[in-house]
Amino acid sequence: HKVVGATCVDRLSGDLFDIRANKVVLAGGPFTDQLRKKEINSKNSNDNNHNRAERRYNTTNFFAYPKQQVSNSTNTPVEQQPFQAAVKAAFGTHIVVPGHFIPPDMGLLDYYTSDGRFLFIAPWQGHCLIGTTDQKGKAESLHSPPEEDITWLVAEAQKYLRKDKPIQRSDVLSAWRGWRPLASDPHQKSGEGKGGDGQGQISRDHVVSENPDTGVVFVAGGKWTTWREMAQDVVDHIVRPNGPPCTTNQITLYGGGEGYSEDLPMQLAQEFGLEENVARHLAGTYGVFSWEVGEIYRTRNNQRLVDGFPYLQAEVLYACQEYACTIEDVLSRRTRLAYLNKEKAIEALPTVAELMATELGWSSAALQNQLNFARLYINSFGGKEPARKEQPIKAMNLTSRG
Repeated sequence: HKVVGATCVDRLSGDLFDIRANKVVLAGGPFTDQLRKKEINSKNSNDNNHNRAERRYNTTNFFAYPKQQVSNSTNTPVEQQPFQAAVKAAFGTHIVVPGHFIPPDMGLLDYYTSDGRFLFIAPWQGHCLIGTTDQKGKAESLHSPPEEDITWLVAEAQKYLRKDKPIQRSDVLSAWRGWRPLASDPHQKSGEGKGGDGQGQISRDHVVSENPDTGVVFVAGGKWTTWREMAQDVVDHIVRPNGPPCTTNQITLYGGGEGYSEDLPMQLAQEFGLEENVARHLAGTYGVFSWEVGEIYRTRNNQRLVDGFPYLQAEVLYACQEYACTIEDVLSRRTRLAYLNKEKAIEALPTVAELMATELGWSSAALQNQLNFARLYINSFGGKEPARKEQPIKAMNLTSRG
């Protein structure tokens, strides 16, 4: 018997719902092992079918099992087998400073810093991005970059950036942590894999592995730059041996294809009366779908989101059409404002909240919870001033019930 689905929780409503599938894939990044523990700790499907009100926030029993699932190799019930971790999390702190500190077409990499860690400095989104440290630690959703990491990056960057106006701690507009899932294959038998060392070998490359008892597949490790290769390996693993190969490398990225050209920014500027930097931003972010954002700008809202950045309020409305559900999603991922400038993200927060509440029909309670969660998230970024010494902040519930 294999896992035949999962019980999922809607973080906006708190409701639980079941999804059945022939194959379950875990793609949890540095949180992969937390998902895998749910796989092992899940009870049989009959236990999972008790009253939904009692299950509302209990996601420990996450996967659907037939009753009496037994390991093929040890005859030990799955839930009684010892857990072997697959991922060790490490984080790197990054800081963002004004773009005038670096030419727009030049970057550098230093392998020989004061303590042996490497440093990179690169132009990014009109700003200067500096990273990165490397520390082991438990993965977290909130950023909370260590102050000692921020000051180290500033001190190291001073060796290379403008000498007439050296970078200072107060030049840091935003600071955040990026998590690296360093993966190994807990299902690999001794003698398999590189070097024949078997289990426990940590890699910065990605790992695709299937639990032979449950049939659950996980993918972990890798980098943002290898995401399509990771997807291809997962798909090929699932459909093997007789299925067609994955075709991701033949598929144009969303927003490309017919209608996209290098002069798209000029076309947008002429059609909608946009400033050059706004037109370039829309074309680079949305591709051919920037025409849809432009129509919203022309017919519904032609205001900037915040001064000094190319983001439009029309992008918030478009993001709602594209299933954006939270304020922090818009401020950190649909735009990169929080990653570029913490103070500007805080300034834009009320406007984003008002636009989304109207567009999505939020109740007053839902709006307040969204505001609380967004403030918590944005305040976890570093900024111009060191963070106050306070109690550690924890993740909070988005539902209007809790």
